[in-house]
Amino acid sequence: MKRLFFTLVIAIAAILPANAQKVGFIDTDSVLNALPDYQAAVKKLDSQAEQYRQQLDAELQVIDQIYNAYQNQKSRLTTAQRSSIENDIITREQQLKANQEKYFGSEGLMAQNSEKLLAPIRTRVEKAVAQYASANGYSLILDLAVTAGVVYKKDSDDLTKAIIKMLK
Repeated sequence: MKRLFFTLVIAIAAILPANAQKVGFIDTDSVLNALPDYQAAVKKLDSQAEQYRQQLDAELQVIDQIYNAYQNQKSRLTTAQRSSIENDIITREQQLKANQEKYFGSEGLMAQNSEKLLAPIRTRVEKAVAQYASANGYSLILDLAVTAGVVYKKDSDDLTKAIIKMLK
């Protein structure tokens, strides 16, 4: 079994140089950041996120005010009044968590808006990379923005600038 494995490895190693494949890499973060429509979309998303954060902060401040007032008056309240205020605080905290999920959850408004605004731009970049690879004989193009563990890269294989130029 070991002989078969080593024979197979040696055979593949011998074949690969004969079929030299062209490999390159890009950094999609750099490509995307070079596109004005991407920058505009990110700015719009950041603005929306800030509005949602401000709204959540305002809700949290109200909860904090109610809680602090409750702590100051707790000794003077009846059991029914304490229970009512505690339930109000709990309800408000649950609503705050629900709003956080509504805005920033994996299926929330920010995720939906991000997908709506950024997906067409990413698709355009992917098509440009595929077109460039096809036109220039590349069999593999890696994305350094998502590929972890790259320990060496030759600068001459960096296609980032070529893709940016193609997209502009």
